[in-house]
Amino acid sequence: MDVDARPTPRELRELDQWLARSDEVTALLDCALRGCQLESHPLVERSLAESMRWLNGAQQDVPGELLRVYDECLACSQSGRFEEASRILLDLRSSWTETVAALRRDRSRASHLH
Repeated sequence: MDVDARPTPRELRELDQWLARSDEVTALLDCALRGCQLESHPLVERSLAESMRWLNGAQQDVPGELLRVYDECLACSQSGRFEEASRILLDLRSSWTETVAALRRDRSRASHLH
């Protein structure tokens, strides 16, 4: 979508669908954080795998940087470095919620254009 152009109705529908399910990723990141608190690598692994499936299913390109962060978190968890994995997840969750909030603000502004 061109920055100066108005979003098309299709782009707005796709964004609405994406935003409607974005809370699932937040909940899955919370589950992964809980896995770190419980020192449960299987819970961390399942939660991150499910959030990645959701992102892939949302027809969004998953940036390589995000994959790197997931891999780093999984490696920490697998080797028992749960505090480090938790810090990574907290940063990721913070960035995720900021991004979603910005998209919701942009969506709200875009709805006033139509």
